[in-house]
Amino acid sequence: MSSSTSAGAGVWSAVLSQIAVSRWWAPVATLLLAIVGTICITVGQDLDDGSDWAWVLVGAGTALLGGLIQLLREVGRAAELDIGSQEALRLRIAMKDALQPVAELIAELPGKTPRERKQALEAVAHQSVSALTLLLKDVDRVRAVVYQLDDDGMSHLAYHGRGNTPNPFPRTTDRGRLACQMVAEGRHHFEPDISKASSDAYKGTGNGYETFIAAAICTGDTGYGMVTVDAPNAHDLVDTDLQLVCLVSDLLAIAFAIADPR
Repeated sequence: MSSSTSAGAGVWSAVLSQIAVSRWWAPVATLLLAIVGTICITVGQDLDDGSDWAWVLVGAGTALLGGLIQLLREVGRAAELDIGSQEALRLRIAMKDALQPVAELIAELPGKTPRERKQALEAVAHQSVSALTLLLKDVDRVRAVVYQLDDDGMSHLAYHGRGNTPNPFPRTTDRGRLACQMVAEGRHHFEPDISKASSDAYKGTGNGYETFIAAAICTGDTGYGMVTVDAPNAHDLVDTDLQLVCLVSDLLAIAFAIADPR
């Protein structure tokens, strides 16, 4: 969809929302206009002079206005639902386009030799971070990273998005110790705003980002690393983004388990 079309859809959605979301005033206005219209028509019918038709016409017009408001409200609600359905469809298509290449690369792993699998694992990692940045394209300057456990802690295997090179997670630091512990326990962590993190270690390096999500890459009791996304502006990442990161971490866990069985 073009940017102009998206903008038009956004404006249309906003206008319809003003009609459809106004849950209280539209029914009240419709009811009041119907009452006023009925009163005017009744008064007009009881008058004998020339003003009776004026009252009837005013009453009929008022009643019609009430009906028009109700009609616009229902049209707005229907269009709002339609726009929501279109957004859901676009999300499903985006997820298929982004994650299908990851699934295809993973499906090819069992047929490769051990040496080829380790090489292919890096391709899976690169495709995974590309998929995340595609799915989170509305997040300003988002970055996705796949980290792999090593003897010193964790270092990045692949990253995509914002240009800052990801820093490693040495086990000798609180930051690295907490990250490796999260992987060992198969957990995830989400900081909407690192300035309000419960621990300084959860604030990370703060190198160009103010919010992050991290999810362990593990199968059973075996940890392989983690996948993270971060962004420069606090609160740009939300809970639904956490679910996407966890989904990608599950896919990566399959790839790691095939490529690096322990």
